[in-house]
Amino acid sequence: MQVRHRIPTIFNISMVDVLCCALGCVILLWLLNLREAKQETVTAGKTREQLKATQTVLDETASRRDQLQRNLEAERAKLTALNQELLRLRTEQRTAEDRLAKMNREQRALAKDKADVSQQLMAVEDRLSEKESLAKAAARRIENLEEHLRNAEKRAKELQAMADLVPGLRADLQSSRSKLADAQANWKALEKAGKTNTKDLAEANRRLTELESEKKQLTDQASRALAAVENRFEGITLTGRRVVFLVDMSGSMELVDERTPDANKWVGVRETLAKVMRSLPDLEKFQVLLFANKVSYLLGNEGLWLDYDPQTSANRVTQALAAVRPLGSTNMYDAFEAAFRFRAAGLDTMYVLSDGLPNSGPGLTAEQTTLKEIERSEILAKHIRSLLRRNWNRPLAGQPRVRINTIGFFYESPDVGAFLWALARENEGSFVGMSRP
Repeated sequence: MQVRHRIPTIFNISMVDVLCCALGCVILLWLLNLREAKQETVTAGKTREQLKATQTVLDETASRRDQLQRNLEAERAKLTALNQELLRLRTEQRTAEDRLAKMNREQRALAKDKADVSQQLMAVEDRLSEKESLAKAAARRIENLEEHLRNAEKRAKELQAMADLVPGLRADLQSSRSKLADAQANWKALEKAGKTNTKDLAEANRRLTELESEKKQLTDQASRALAAVENRFEGITLTGRRVVFLVDMSGSMELVDERTPDANKWVGVRETLAKVMRSLPDLEKFQVLLFANKVSYLLGNEGLWLDYDPQTSANRVTQALAAVRPLGSTNMYDAFEAAFRFRAAGLDTMYVLSDGLPNSGPGLTAEQTTLKEIERSEILAKHIRSLLRRNWNRPLAGQPRVRINTIGFFYESPDVGAFLWALARENEGSFVGMSRP
């Protein structure tokens, strides 16, 4: 009988079921773990994005913090500069008050000198009247002596005829001749006295002319000093012996804004310029430069000084400006370049009369010429201020910087006032804004 071996029953149906169940559990656990892994991956991605966004916010916050720190430092620097400027302005105010007091004292002294000169003039006039009376009396005495001389000569001739007839009359003739000689001597003495009186009269007239000239000079000086005292409210220190006046004659000098004309604006510019000229107590030489698209000399004499005459110069400038019509753009570069050519000839002060920012002239690149006018003006203004500091008005050995005073007319933009103020402050001058009437 053959013995058959039985197949082990390890993998029976039950065991297969168990294995299948176990495998299902493993697959289920793997799927669960895969799902959790995917969810964790998504969560990790969102977390990374949030972390990245948070880092960006932190970077922006740090940048804003740095910017705020820089702004804070800049504002502190501005505050320091403003405090220094305030101290300087207070010092200038005290200096101006001292000068005003000095000018008041000088004005009183001039008034006293004027009174003394007037008294001297009255005394000279009295002496002149007295000399004229003496001269007239001497002339009358000379006429009387000439008449007596003629009578004596006639009498001598008569006595000579009688002497020929009567020898006894010779003594009378000799006496008459003696009297005639005395009369001639007296006539010569009176003639000499008359010449002396005439010389004294001429000297008195010459002295009177000199006193009248001194009186006129003192009156002019007193008038100019008084005008300078009365016009200090404009805020400009009225100094300058050799002065260049830069007058903006661009088209805006007849406008309130781009579309509104103002007939009184250019008139106000002319009157202001004349007023400043008359108020300068030490003005000796001057020149007036008009600038728009280009520069021109109002009274001619290009490149040379004009002599200042207190009686006529301001009126000449006013009349010449009345014949000019504002037109064109504002080219300040050419204006300052032409004005500073006078520095070698003793230029010490400059007055700039304008109502706007520069909007034409050198200082722009080819790309910048396509910018808006406001942006171009800002670039040109910085360019001019830089040139003044580095080139035109730089300190020179033995030669002081030129004081630049600025006067703004009816400007609408605060940038214009800021530019003119900075222009004056950086060049040791003063700024005043003339508001719209």
